[in-house]
Amino acid sequence: MKDETAVQLLVNEERGHGDKLVKLLKQAERLECLVAFAKASALNGLLKSLRKALERGLEARFAIGLDFYLTEPVVLRKLLELTKEHALKLYLSDSSETFHPKIYAFQHSKGCSVIVGSANFTQGGLYANYEASALVEGTSDTLMASVTQHFDALIDDEIIVPATRDRIDAYEREYVIHDIFRKVAKKRAQKASSAIGPNFTTLAGILELMKSDDSEHGFTEQKALRKGNLRQARRMLEEWAVARGNTSQGFLARFETLIGLLHSGGLHRGKNRIAEHPGQFVAAVRDIVGQGTLPPGDAFAVLHAHFEHIPRAGINLLTEVLHALDNKRFAVMNQNAVSGLALAGIRAYPLHPNKQNVGPDDYARYCQHAEEVRQALGLADFTELDALFNYAYWGESSGEVEAD
Repeated sequence: MKDETAVQLLVNEERGHGDKLVKLLKQAERLECLVAFAKASALNGLLKSLRKALERGLEARFAIGLDFYLTEPVVLRKLLELTKEHALKLYLSDSSETFHPKIYAFQHSKGCSVIVGSANFTQGGLYANYEASALVEGTSDTLMASVTQHFDALIDDEIIVPATRDRIDAYEREYVIHDIFRKVAKKRAQKASSAIGPNFTTLAGILELMKSDDSEHGFTEQKALRKGNLRQARRMLEEWAVARGNTSQGFLARFETLIGLLHSGGLHRGKNRIAEHPGQFVAAVRDIVGQGTLPPGDAFAVLHAHFEHIPRAGINLLTEVLHALDNKRFAVMNQNAVSGLALAGIRAYPLHPNKQNVGPDDYARYCQHAEEVRQALGLADFTELDALFNYAYWGESSGEVEAD
């Protein structure tokens, strides 16, 4: 018999995905369900229909994702109980990659009905959220077979593994911890967003996470790394300041070494243009090293006068040089740092600082604001503050576009 296929859009309006699932369960002989997240709110609404279908002889397989700890353990326990009495098998995701499908495939006497779209196995996904799926209904088993083959392949590749009480117990222990942190983070965010003026709650929470991070991006590792890099960068600048003779020879290699010691990843983008003006850059360094006691605004003005004539030598590089010379007086100013101040409710600076929109007075005020945040968080210097700003902005990566 020729395969006749009909496709329609399924959305959550007067009757949602959940209503369609209930209807299909009444006639289904087999069910393949693969979803990223599952919550009790959805299972409670479908449990009666699912039980009746299983008692009638329905064969079912569920594959449920555990990523981001959004699946509720109670759902897994209820489904696991059903496996003891009925032809239902439960699998859990077990891969470093995110398990993210939303497939509900039903085989019945007339062929098959397959729902593929955005709806997870949650109350929101099946009824309340703005979801959209394709409902494909066919008279042959071809589509159903392809879903089954995909399910089988996931099992063979151990992307999904059989659920057991021990697996669910282990997941629940981690779920509880993440759920607590989510609730704490939500309260902090609400408090921070409703505050008038500076509020350090959000940054304090990020700092707490950074200090508990034992990777190379965590606070302890970054503190040690930046301390050593800062010392070397300062030594290089001081050597440049007393250098005599031809400053262009080997300049690019030395400049690459310098920016490699700094922690604004975008500095390398302008290195070749800056290397075309080695004399001007070295003159700028010599000028500022000789005036090490200047306040932030005045020091900024000295370098700005030089950098104004060096293409791609922007505010990021300017303030990194100042910071390398004195990390207790001069704060790094770039997109990462400006975004970090915004997390404290301080939004007085352009998101993309450049030589046209930031002047000496702006930088002096910026350093004052950065000092307020540093003191509030109990950080030792602007180096630690910059590490926090980078962590908040990039997570595990770093980078910054250098603007003229």
